[in-house]
Amino acid sequence: MPKQEKVDAVVGLKDKIGRASALYFIDFTKLAANDFNALRRKLGESKVAVRVVKNRLALRALTESGVSSDIETLLVGPTSLVFAGDDPVAPARVIREQMKKMAALKVKGAYLDRVLYTADRFDFIAALPTKHELHAQVVGVLEGPIWGLVMSLDGLLSELVWVLDQVKDRPQDAAPVPEAPAPEAPVAA
Repeated sequence: MPKQEKVDAVVGLKDKIGRASALYFIDFTKLAANDFNALRRKLGESKVAVRVVKNRLALRALTESGVSSDIETLLVGPTSLVFAGDDPVAPARVIREQMKKMAALKVKGAYLDRVLYTADRFDFIAALPTKHELHAQVVGVLEGPIWGLVMSLDGLLSELVWVLDQVKDRPQDAAPVPEAPAPEAPVAA
């Protein structure tokens, strides 16, 4: 029978996993303690939680949370879990930035949108645009056709005003020309 503290640890991990928009798995084996604390601070600024976990407890919490058992491949050796907040890609950017400063920091993989990504796909994830950038791109895409329609309508309106101005300035004859009467049809005898 498992110890109560292990049961509580699994319940706590399941709660964090349920609230996280993405999970990142980090290998911190050769990382100095001060560097790891600096990484935690940087991630904390982005409202991201970092937790060193025991692999068996993490595997149990992950599988009970509905994560595929393939996640076991990432839970080898010392593992630190990074729980993303609102923006699932923000921690990847911070981790990539810190990897440039700390050569010993390694990413094992990520779990994002119910898909398991290995370490070789990490740069792809870190290069994804933020939610704000995506919103701006959507607005830009939607704005283009609307702007084109407005400019077309403005051009048509300008042409109409120009034509009406030309008609107004055209000289008028003093007397209107009477219409010629229509010829009468001959009456048959």
